[in-house]
Amino acid sequence: MADDNEVTIDRLVLDELDGKAMAITGYDESLWKIRSGYAVLLYGSVGLVVGLVDTSQGGPSSNILCAVGLLILGFSVFGFCMDYSFMVSKLRVVNHRDELIRLAYEKAENGNWGTKEDLIVSLINAGERKESIDWNQRVGRGRLLIFYGGTFAACISAVLVLM
Repeated sequence: MADDNEVTIDRLVLDELDGKAMAITGYDESLWKIRSGYAVLLYGSVGLVVGLVDTSQGGPSSNILCAVGLLILGFSVFGFCMDYSFMVSKLRVVNHRDELIRLAYEKAENGNWGTKEDLIVSLINAGERKESIDWNQRVGRGRLLIFYGGTFAACISAVLVLM
C-alpha cells in the first residue's frame, strides 16, 4: 500500500488542479470586489457632487466640472487597469488548469502524462507569469470595456447635464 504522503505525479496533478480551482475562485472574488468598489465609489462620489451643486447660482464652474470629469476618467482608467490585470492572471490559471485536465485525460486514455515539459509547465504557478492571453478563446475583455466605458459615459453625462 502506498504511503499517503508519497509524492506521485498523480497526486501532484490532483493537488494542483485543486489549487488552481481555489486560485480561480480567489481571482473571481477579487474581481467582484474591484468592480463593486469602483461602482460604489464612482457613482457615490458623482451623486454627492451632483447633489451639492447649487443650481440657483447658475451651476458649477467649468473648473469644477473639468476636475470632476478628470476624477471620473482617473477612476475609470485605474479601475479598468486593475480589473484587466486580475482578469489576465485569472485566465492564465484557467489556461494551465485546462492543460492539466487535458493531460489527465491523456493519462486516463493512454496511460501516460504526455511530455514531461508540458506537465511541469502546467504544474507551476500560472497567475504571475508573463504570458499573453488569446482573447479570441476567452470572453471578458469586451465586458470590461462595456462596464468601465459605460460607467464613465454615464457619469460624464451626469456632469454634462449640470452645464
